[in-house]
Amino acid sequence: MKFLPHFQIGQHLIGEGASPFVIAEAGVSHFGDMDLALQLVDLASKAGANAFKTQFFDVEALIAKRAIEWQNRLRPRNLTLKQARDLKDECDRKGILFMSTAHDETRIPWLVELDVPAIKVGSGERNNPLFLKKLASLGKPMIVSTGMYREPDVHEAISACAEGGCHELALLHCITSYPTPPEQVNLAAMDRLRKIFPGPVGYSDHTEDGIAILAAVARGASLVEKHITILREVPNAHDWKVSAGPENFAALVADIRKVASMIGPERKEPAVCESEGQKWALKSLVAARDFPAGHQLLEADVLAKRPGEGIPPNQLDRLLGRRLLRPLMKDEPVFLHDIVDEA
Repeated sequence: MKFLPHFQIGQHLIGEGASPFVIAEAGVSHFGDMDLALQLVDLASKAGANAFKTQFFDVEALIAKRAIEWQNRLRPRNLTLKQARDLKDECDRKGILFMSTAHDETRIPWLVELDVPAIKVGSGERNNPLFLKKLASLGKPMIVSTGMYREPDVHEAISACAEGGCHELALLHCITSYPTPPEQVNLAAMDRLRKIFPGPVGYSDHTEDGIAILAAVARGASLVEKHITILREVPNAHDWKVSAGPENFAALVADIRKVASMIGPERKEPAVCESEGQKWALKSLVAARDFPAGHQLLEADVLAKRPGEGIPPNQLDRLLGRRLLRPLMKDEPVFLHDIVDEA
């Protein structure tokens, strides 16, 4: 199956040339508290993110008993389906898309019931093609994070999504470390993903600040994901270490939009705002001293000086050996209508 280079999630176009799709990843930063979850929706909405995302799971279905400490850690951070509906309703009221990651098969029906606009797949589904196929069969656009992936794993995931019937797929480069050391972010991996995959490519961030996500946008990320939080210094939790909050998320989203606006078309040409600059910054050919009419111009007779209102220096050959039709004063620009046609 061919993957599309552009597609829509809700009303948002995803792909090269479109504004980056910004996902505010609340994850489990609500800690099971619905009031806190609603505050996170408000944070994402006011900041201008395109989508608010949380995570669905059944602790027993997700984590084996031998990891009982992880079960105990995550159990209080779960949401009920009713709470998920309430969150989606709040997102609808605030005009932001509601998305969620289903971490186990028991939560796939939740995605269907809530009619999420796209399926977000976490990096933990590496080497789990059967699960990817089931998610792909929902017939929604998919966004797959590739933390901990090697290139063969990427090909496996792409094939699984295709076999499940998905042709609207985006891949996110990601490093699954909370926080990710800056020197290990490896944004160049996005370039490699573009070479092996025709769909949109983006970046899911787990660094402590916003530098990497802005750099990813500058490198052409079509989608970006950043964790958000209200609470800090939470024991037995790590998302808050890599999250933006009320103090900085809106500024980060604004910077994402600003950086994206700086990319421009892939051609080298003067910008519209350079029209005045071309007049004062460039040089043109001027008389080196006073000359009478009839003087035959030699190379020593002209100099390149600002402003650039006349003949540019690279057209000097058009003047050499020609005679002046009128007197020229020192520093006066030489124009073609000032010289005879023949040398």
